[in-house]
Amino acid sequence: ACLARATMFPMLRSTAPMARAALRLQSRQLCVAGKQSHENLKTAFAGASMNYRRYMYFAQKADIEGNPEVASLLRSIAEGEAAASMGHMEFLESAGDPATNEPIGDTESNLKAAIASEMYEASEMYPQMAQTARSEGLNDVADWFDVLAQSQRNHAGRFNQALHDLKESDR
Repeated sequence: ACLARATMFPMLRSTAPMARAALRLQSRQLCVAGKQSHENLKTAFAGASMNYRRYMYFAQKADIEGNPEVASLLRSIAEGEAAASMGHMEFLESAGDPATNEPIGDTESNLKAAIASEMYEASEMYPQMAQTARSEGLNDVADWFDVLAQSQRNHAGRFNQALHDLKESDR
């Protein structure tokens, strides 16, 4: 599993430092599993992914408030964060999904990892969060978590169907 070849995403070629890293990676095989860099990449992936969504949210608010230049800046930087997240995933692929530790890389493996993540969120994460919110008297937050748990179950079902269809098409 640690010999997966990193290819980097084409979108990363748009910025010079990332492009140089992409070119170096294309000719190497690597394994970050069990190294501090694995944890660092997972942390960096989580941060860049969160920044992408935050900046897109901020951009939406800037648009609503009539600040299109700020919204454009936020969207532009958000896209850079998305590209960084993709680069982190390229390095992480050899060690497995950063959320589930399931093998990833090909479509079947990626769907299995996505199902595992969605099922964890549906059956453990969101129900526990809802329970905590209710115990704190935050019923609106608890209801939100309940809705999200159901949504994650639906996502898992859709991924399961896609996995089934994929396996059927390979026959």
